[in-house]
Amino acid sequence: MNIQPNEIWIAAGVLLGFQVTSFAARINREIAVGEQRDIFPGSVTWLPPSDIVNLFSMVVLVAGVFILPVFGFDEPRFMTYAFGLAMLLFLGFPFALAGHYDMYNNKSRRSYLYFPFQEQVAISVIAVLATSYIIIAMIWSGIHT
Repeated sequence: MNIQPNEIWIAAGVLLGFQVTSFAARINREIAVGEQRDIFPGSVTWLPPSDIVNLFSMVVLVAGVFILPVFGFDEPRFMTYAFGLAMLLFLGFPFALAGHYDMYNNKSRRSYLYFPFQEQVAISVIAVLATSYIIIAMIWSGIHT
């Protein structure tokens, strides 16, 4: 399949729209919780690791699909792989977010930790999948040069 850069840019723009929207919703929620201070008196707002996964996905997408081509690195295969990695990270984000709220075990209460165990597991799985994706993309790219 021969994918053109403009096709990647369109799909990446849509993905970026979803990422920014979900991030804005998460920021608004954290601000509201911080203002209520109902979880921990005197607590401050924070950026959970699951949201950092989403931010990292946006960085990969913007750098790999939009910024690097401006500097002449406009190889469609690389742009496609960057888009794929960003998509994988973004698809992992809701699973990490569910882990942040301890939603995978209905028999226990929420821990209210910054980086609870369930979120650690989810992000570890995302990291393994992302690393595997990068390795496979590198191998595939080397085979099809």
